Amino acid sequence: MSRLNVLQVLGRSAGGIARHVAQITEALDGDDLTIDVAGPRDLPVPMPKAVIPLDIPDGPRGHSRIVRRLRSYLRQGGYDVVHAHGLRAGIDAALAARPLEVPTLQTVHNLVLPDVSGRVKAAAYKWAEPLSVRLTQHTFAVSEEIARHLRGRSPKSAGKVEILYLGIGDAPRLKRTPAQIRAEADVPDDARLIVTVSRLSAQKALNVMLSALARLPANVVLIVLGQGPDEQRLKTMSLAMGLGDRVRWLGWRNDIADWIHAADVFSLSSNWEGVPLAAQEAVLLGVPVVSTEVGGMPELIGDRSSGRLVPKGDAEALAAALSDVLSSSEMATRYAEQALVDLRRRFSTSQMLTRLSGAYEWHAR
Repeated sequence: MSRLNVLQVLGRSAGGIARHVAQITEALDGDDLTIDVAGPRDLPVPMPKAVIPLDIPDGPRGHSRIVRRLRSYLRQGGYDVVHAHGLRAGIDAALAARPLEVPTLQTVHNLVLPDVSGRVKAAAYKWAEPLSVRLTQHTFAVSEEIARHLRGRSPKSAGKVEILYLGIGDAPRLKRTPAQIRAEADVPDDARLIVTVSRLSAQKALNVMLSALARLPANVVLIVLGQGPDEQRLKTMSLAMGLGDRVRWLGWRNDIADWIHAADVFSLSSNWEGVPLAAQEAVLLGVPVVSTEVGGMPELIGDRSSGRLVPKGDAEALAAALSDVLSSSEMATRYAEQALVDLRRRFSTSQMLTRLSGAYEWHAR
């Protein structure tokens, strides 16, 4: 088959989605495929090549303009396939591509749920899920839960929905030692270190993480990597709880692997997750994972076999699980080793990339 031109389209995204698109671009852009990226100029992760500017609005207005611009990009670039990431990106890309008869695929990384995004936003997006599945030729869901949800919303298009785990690949190359990382963050040598990678928003429930930290001994320190709309509120809460000297707010970083590797435990307190790449990265780096039992996390971690999972919103349970892992190096090692075995069996990066490239070729026929 002749060389294919594929355009990845993404809206404003958290770091994990952008990292996935960067991974696809770096791995597949070559002799048989040209992979380009259209998205915001201020993506939180650097792309392997220049990004075509495209700012898909979060709200209901401005999409007709974006559809026209994207259609112009498709026409000028001679793209054979569009691969969108997210519901709005999927809808806008499909509308842009339809008159040109360019097939559109989408990956759904998150769900818009009432207890995560709020009832108003969830109600506003209720129409978007079935519409995006109907308009696009194929939908990849990053977890079993997302796939079940989308099939239930679009029963007539359920056959279009396929689970595709976003394997992260080999362990990332580390630039600094844990000792250097701890020194940079002013973490004492005898401290126990929790690291979380999280958008500072309601979905991630960092308030629960702070409440759990307050229940742990004073030598336990938390490093938060991420940014978001709740940043100031969470910092204020941290100070009010007397945790000011036990939390390090480091914003978004491009050296996340170094920070995760320095941790005694990686933790998430989210109300909902897909199968986050940062958690996969922790597994690859040999760091035990403690998380809420939400979304796709049970597909990555088995409670008390390869890590700990606790109910969402339960700070006491999260603190107890963190304490268990932090107090037993034997338990931490056992969990980390089993998690790596499970990850390599289920979350194969080479398999993911093979399936994506095969899907591009099949839909471009």
